[in-house]
Amino acid sequence: MKFNLDIDDIKYLKILYKDNNGQPALIKTALKKIDDKTIITCAKNDKEDFNIKTPQEVTLSIICQDGLYRTTTKIKSCSYEHPYLFIFLETPDGLEYQQNREYFRVLADFNCSYYVNYEDCSRNFNVKTYDISANGVSILLPCHAVSENDSEIDMMIDDRIVHAKIRYVRSEKFDDGYKVSFTYTDISTQDRDCISKACIKKQLENKRSINS
Repeated sequence: MKFNLDIDDIKYLKILYKDNNGQPALIKTALKKIDDKTIITCAKNDKEDFNIKTPQEVTLSIICQDGLYRTTTKIKSCSYEHPYLFIFLETPDGLEYQQNREYFRVLADFNCSYYVNYEDCSRNFNVKTYDISANGVSILLPCHAVSENDSEIDMMIDDRIVHAKIRYVRSEKFDDGYKVSFTYTDISTQDRDCISKACIKKQLENKRSINS
C-alpha cells in the first residue's frame, strides 16, 4: 500500500539496523516530522558516540493506532543534540500492514523446534519461545541463524504441537544469543486459535500474579 499515514495516528517507530560491528540492533524512536523525501525521528541517548553506520538499508516498523505497519527504507544520516539522537530516513514509497492490535504478545517460554536453512545446510534448533501472539513469535537462539526464505517451527503449547511456516522480521542481541522475531506465513486456523487461547491464558496468569 502507498505510504500515506496520518502523522497524528503514529504512536512511535522502531528501526532495525546493523551497528558498526555488523550486528543487528533495534532502536525505538519518536516521530518528529514527515515530508515527501525525509522522515525525522529522535530517541533519547546519553552517549554521543552512537553506533549507527550511515547510509544503510533498514527495516522500519511503524506502530499506529490501528496496528503495525512495516517497510524498508534507508538511514540517510544521524545527528546528536544532547540528549537526543536524530535519525533521518528516506520516506518510502509503500508499506505493508502487518498486524492488528488484537494480536497482543505475551511472554511465554514454550519448548519449540526451529527449522532453518543456515550456512548452506538444513539446521534444527531445539530452543524456547520468548514471546508469542496469534500473528507471530520470538525465539531465543544461540546464534543469528536466520534466512531470507521462510523457515518452519513446531511449538509445544498445552500438550499440542503447533506447526507454522514463519518469516524473519527482526532480531536483537539478548544475553548470550539473540532474540529473533518472526511472523507466521502459513498456519492453520485451528493452530492460530490454539495460540490465541494460550495468550489469553498467559495474560490472565500474569494479572493474577501481579494482584496476588
